[in-house]
Amino acid sequence: MGRRNTDGDETPRKKGKKGIVPFTFLANRFDDIDETTAKRHIVYLILAAIAAEFAVAFVTTALFHSFIDLFDIGIYFEHARMLVQGQFPFTPEFQYPVLILVPLMIALVPAYLFQSAMAFVTAFQCLMVLCNIITILCVYLIGLRLWNERTAFHAGLIYAGAFSAAYFVITKYDAFPASLLMLAILFTVYRHEVKGYAVSTLGFFTKVFPIVALPFFLLYNARKTSLRQEIITAAKVVIPISVVLFLPLFLISPETFRIYVPVRSELGYYSNTLTFTIYSWIHDVFHAGVSIDSVSAVMYIGMGVGILALLYAAYAIPGRDPKLLIKLVLCAVVLVVVCAKVRSPQYIVWFTPLLCLLAADDILKIAALFVYQGLAYLEFPLMFGAFYTAVTYTDPVLSSGWVITLVVFTLEYLALFVCLWLVVSPREICHKLRQIPKKTETPQEIPGE
Repeated sequence: MGRRNTDGDETPRKKGKKGIVPFTFLANRFDDIDETTAKRHIVYLILAAIAAEFAVAFVTTALFHSFIDLFDIGIYFEHARMLVQGQFPFTPEFQYPVLILVPLMIALVPAYLFQSAMAFVTAFQCLMVLCNIITILCVYLIGLRLWNERTAFHAGLIYAGAFSAAYFVITKYDAFPASLLMLAILFTVYRHEVKGYAVSTLGFFTKVFPIVALPFFLLYNARKTSLRQEIITAAKVVIPISVVLFLPLFLISPETFRIYVPVRSELGYYSNTLTFTIYSWIHDVFHAGVSIDSVSAVMYIGMGVGILALLYAAYAIPGRDPKLLIKLVLCAVVLVVVCAKVRSPQYIVWFTPLLCLLAADDILKIAALFVYQGLAYLEFPLMFGAFYTAVTYTDPVLSSGWVITLVVFTLEYLALFVCLWLVVSPREICHKLRQIPKKTETPQEIPGE
């Protein structure tokens, strides 16, 4: 990992060895990478992110004869038009946090200029590609805090090649909140704590899940100050933003409160969830008399216990270790995704950048990551409609098509857990917990593993 200043002060631009200017970002200087190389890496990664979208679109349609799913973008268009026409866009069918209106209103401008719905689709896709470019640059810049410049660059390239996530960048809205989560992590590991709190809060008002990282930011930053001080600092940022973005909409329609409640019973159980997969094995394959509600209850208990365990690790392990922070945030986001009764395939966009960031140092981790990406791509778009829909498998129970669907979903979750095990290294975290002395002095910052 590169040598850099650790006091957070602005470093003057000066030439290092052989007249090379070290790369500096957010007052952090990296002595093992020059400015020219870093800029070249950034250009390559931007080009890779754009090329990946064209490649995924071509392979999906030309090679696999599948489809680019524009259904959700059509819904975005209709509700954006409702707002322009003076109607309230947030209906029971449109349960999105308020900041979704930002990209929708921007994309609506060319649609009205050219009087074309496809202009909206193209503009919206370009905005999501821009968000994905922000994400890939965050992967690279955070990687410089974890690894050397070569591994950080590889992390960015791996994310560009994560084809299942790339598919959803041009078909869904999730690239926007994912970029905010990555920006929040970037600001936090670069010691811009207040910006990290602000961006994670803004992320909550895009798609809720970025707020999962906020308590881990608090515990991470408290290593330099105190937990009480960090709570006060965060509250000064979180509360005003929340009041401005939540209260006006709530006063207009109190029902919008439900948007920010991630567990909504009226949605039922999605057929691609881990809950439904476990239930299918227990109930349909092994004929055990267990209800899906019981399985779901256990999953939500597991989510709660798991997040508490992660918070304990963040609290108990001394030092400010950015790699540990990213591992814990990754596990928390994955827990939220896999334990819920509702899971859309695009949720893979939420945590793929973190997987790529942590997998970049080892070929086995990279291989596991792409096996998971392949199975996720098989799930959607290749199997959707033919083998399953949102709430059910299309074939009868225990038929060949039904078994294929169940096996694919099972393998997909196993691949995710194997990948998670490799990149997080839970044994190492448990070892650190066992090594904690009963009384510790004020821990010093750990720049990285």
